[in-house]
Amino acid sequence: MNLMGPLVSPVVEIMKCSCAPIFRRLGYIKDLERNFERLNEKARALYDKKEDIQREIRRNGREKTPTSQCQSWISKVDEIQNQVNAIEEEYSKGEKRCLRRWCLDIPSSWKLGRRIVEKTNCILNLIEESNFEGGVVVDALPQIVETMPAITIKDGTSTKRTLQKILECMRNERTQKIGIWGMGGVGKTTVMKNLNNLPEIARMFEIVIWVTVAKDFSIRQLQTEIALRLSLKLLDEESNERVARRIFQSLRGMKFLLLMDDVWDIVDLEDIGIPYPTQGNGCKLVLTTRYRNVCHKMETNKEIMVELLSVEEAWELFREKAGEVVDSPNIQPLARCVVDECDGLPLAIVVIGASLRKEDNILIWENAVQELSAPATSDIYDMEERVFKRLKFSFDKLEDDNLKNCFLYAALFPEDHNIDHF
Repeated sequence: MNLMGPLVSPVVEIMKCSCAPIFRRLGYIKDLERNFERLNEKARALYDKKEDIQREIRRNGREKTPTSQCQSWISKVDEIQNQVNAIEEEYSKGEKRCLRRWCLDIPSSWKLGRRIVEKTNCILNLIEESNFEGGVVVDALPQIVETMPAITIKDGTSTKRTLQKILECMRNERTQKIGIWGMGGVGKTTVMKNLNNLPEIARMFEIVIWVTVAKDFSIRQLQTEIALRLSLKLLDEESNERVARRIFQSLRGMKFLLLMDDVWDIVDLEDIGIPYPTQGNGCKLVLTTRYRNVCHKMETNKEIMVELLSVEEAWELFREKAGEVVDSPNIQPLARCVVDECDGLPLAIVVIGASLRKEDNILIWENAVQELSAPATSDIYDMEERVFKRLKFSFDKLEDDNLKNCFLYAALFPEDHNIDHF
């Protein structure tokens, strides 16, 4: 009968339990080089997987966006990659201090070996997690605001004050529809673009939609612009009513701002599919038009007129466009006459100023004053005639007939029409 058996077995188990951590720690040191090579191998496999996923994201373009799960995975891989780089650097330094693979600094080698094994296990887990069952991308949500190229409005100007008035109305919960009106060329679109680009506007709404209405607009044209903004793909065979329902479903429950530029007559929002802006849904409409009665037809809560530039503002803008040549004692009096003939219209000032930029021939300036001050050819000297007369001056200054013919050809296209070019 073995009397020692019952005593020896527990002792052996205790020895195994107590020695296992020691053997594992020794393994971290003994297998350091092999584990490091395995870490690099698995890390390369992980980086290749990440590159494949990012390539698929790029291939889908702006119409798709990576899922939250995919974005989180990529962030984890980036973090692991930084940690692996740190380990590689530490290992490289350790090699220089080692003799025959055995480091003189045993504690540091053990800690490094343990980190290598732990990071390798993390990498294996990430490789396993990279098989996304639902795919790596989903349909992209439209950006809140599409920033538009616009002339920056300077502080202290009447245009800036107009923008501030509009912004104050935007902050008022009881104001849902705002009409911006004024004669052609006065700067309504510039004000609207600056409004679109304001960071505060992006914080106020879930999406900002810009559409140019133009004189001869069609419901389908406006629907197409809005659908594109909402990432909706329309079919040619779909009726306007069907498209309106789809737009309505996309915007329903969404706090939106609709910016409608260059409105000439009433636009039925229901026909397009736009939910009616109310205080309850927080949605708003801002439109620009030449005529105040269009604002009334659109049932705006507030109408804001874009006024002409003051004499000093007009001069500063003209000087900016024409250059410092206007400061010449011989030219400045003529330049100021040119500015006076522009009647404070920003469009006229910009166009004429650009056509006279750095012009130092006094005869040309005298001719400009003569042409701009000549009586109007139209029997009805209205606001549009005032703008047309001043724009014609810049047309007449085009260098040759080819440029003039090209301009006239482009003018044959409908307003805001997209012209294909080669």
